[in-house]
Amino acid sequence: MEIEFRLLVAGFCIVAPSLLFVGFVRLLDAMREDALVERVLDRVDEGDGPTGTALDPTAFLRSAGERSRRRTAVCRECGAPTVTDGGRCGLCGAGLR
Repeated sequence: MEIEFRLLVAGFCIVAPSLLFVGFVRLLDAMREDALVERVLDRVDEGDGPTGTALDPTAFLRSAGERSRRRTAVCRECGAPTVTDGGRCGLCGAGLR
């Protein structure tokens, strides 16, 4: 009985990580075909920068950071950075100008 149990545990320790790895690879493959990736690439293609797979990641992150900084303001009451779209601070509720 002890031998069968040890073989069962050993089999589980060998098979379980393999099955998890195969599932993870399939998940990544499905995510590669996701509509979000297409939308990001389309948005990049609309800009003046490089297009498609020739995209420089540092340039993309730099331009995204600049756009993000333009939409944010620092609250005068609490000093927290807040998105300006709402008109109010997300932390303390004070009005933004």
